[in-house]
Amino acid sequence: MRFSSSTAALALAAGALGTPAAADLTAQEVWNDMRSYLSSFGYEVTATDSMSGDTLSVRDMTMRLPLPEDGGTVALELPEISFTENEDGTVSVAYPETSEMRVEARPPDAEAVDMTLAVMHRDLEVLVSGDDSQMTYDYTASELGLSLAELVVEGESLDSDKVSVDVTASGMAGQSVVTPGELRDLEQRVTVAEVSYDVNTPAMEGERGSAAFDGALRALTFEGTARIPQDMDMQDMSAAFAAGYAFDGQIGYTGGNTDFTFEEDGQTVTGSTSSDRSHFRAAMDADRLTYAGSGAGTQINVEGSDLPFPIEAAIGETAFDFSAPVGTTEDPEPFNLLVELRDFTMGEQIWAMFDPGQMLPREPASIVMDIAGMARVLGDVFDPQAMQRMAMNEDVPAELHALDLSQFLVSMLGAELTGQGAFTFDNSDRATFDGMPRPEGTLSLRLEGAEALLDTLMQMGLLPQEQAMGARMMMGMFAVPAGPDTLESTIEINEQGQVLANGQRIQ
Repeated sequence: MRFSSSTAALALAAGALGTPAAADLTAQEVWNDMRSYLSSFGYEVTATDSMSGDTLSVRDMTMRLPLPEDGGTVALELPEISFTENEDGTVSVAYPETSEMRVEARPPDAEAVDMTLAVMHRDLEVLVSGDDSQMTYDYTASELGLSLAELVVEGESLDSDKVSVDVTASGMAGQSVVTPGELRDLEQRVTVAEVSYDVNTPAMEGERGSAAFDGALRALTFEGTARIPQDMDMQDMSAAFAAGYAFDGQIGYTGGNTDFTFEEDGQTVTGSTSSDRSHFRAAMDADRLTYAGSGAGTQINVEGSDLPFPIEAAIGETAFDFSAPVGTTEDPEPFNLLVELRDFTMGEQIWAMFDPGQMLPREPASIVMDIAGMARVLGDVFDPQAMQRMAMNEDVPAELHALDLSQFLVSMLGAELTGQGAFTFDNSDRATFDGMPRPEGTLSLRLEGAEALLDTLMQMGLLPQEQAMGARMMMGMFAVPAGPDTLESTIEINEQGQVLANGQRIQ
């Protein structure tokens, strides 16, 4: 996984899992490994180094990285790094307390931007142990900081009172194990007590106003592994993954909050968000992609001069999980998708806009969909040209072979719809269902509380009687009674492509 240049500069001598090894390690070996690591990600590294006694000094170091599509460069400049050989065979790495990162953005169809960021640390200690076959990096810092020193847009410098960016990480500790080779293996763990941020920006061009954000994330953790080929081109992801590039990382925190303010033409919007916990995972290699995340205890509050009342909302739990094959496959491979939102609530003032009489139930709303299946990928999704050729030829990039809905839930306003089902797909038959592979399988649905909800909506005047009658007729066509205000339906598609609802053919 790729980290920001500033993080790489301050904690580049990544940390390690395990304890220092007994073998001796030289300062030159550590510097060579660091330089090789940066080069593998496409950084152009320039520096002068000299050995004096047990210390290797690397001066005037610049790490330069071109932005995609000739859009400029990012350069991190460090006046000096020292590598000191210790008596126990380890090497201590010392970074300057302050350094600069320069960004020259030259996007083809946007404004030219020149930005200088100040990078700082307090009490950063880096210790490297092991040997040239495996290096263990341990590091700690009481504080790491990043702040905007200068911003120039189309040649015009913006005053610091108009735009500012300050990010501070405190109480950081990390460990990594690096195994050099044709494929560099990296294992890493990092903990941070707190990350705080304070951002102020002017409005977009042609507008008057400003935006401000400040907040913090607490008890952050990161764990990850990566395989990094030599001389990797991050702008050609197809080639990078073909060469063996892979990563699997997850980050989380146990509490966070943000306060924000928007001002424009005399109008102001302020608000805050907070959450009890959050977790995110991303993993990818030449064969598979995975994204997953979850959160709990989310609170949202917004108020403004144009809003008639404050907006309040809360979400008990959220989750998503997506995994799918991405490399060309000979046979179908599994995929899955989970989307979950539980216990969503709104403030009473929002309810009062359309239900002042409190006729609708105020119980929390939930939506859940959990599906899995089998699919065959027919092209390299990391190759934009290949995907474009397939689109021009009207070729499908993948074939769906099976789909399993293990859970479906929509619960709100006193009604609840649940379902589950499974289908297979015949990709040799795209005529029966007009271009899509012919499905075969069964879907079961159960609906509770719908009649009471329709009655309430009519009484409130939100649903005309003829529309409510139409909804009831549709439910009667596709469902059968299964208890008081409860309907069930079984939708089946058979081998002949016939669609049946509760045994009655409808197509």
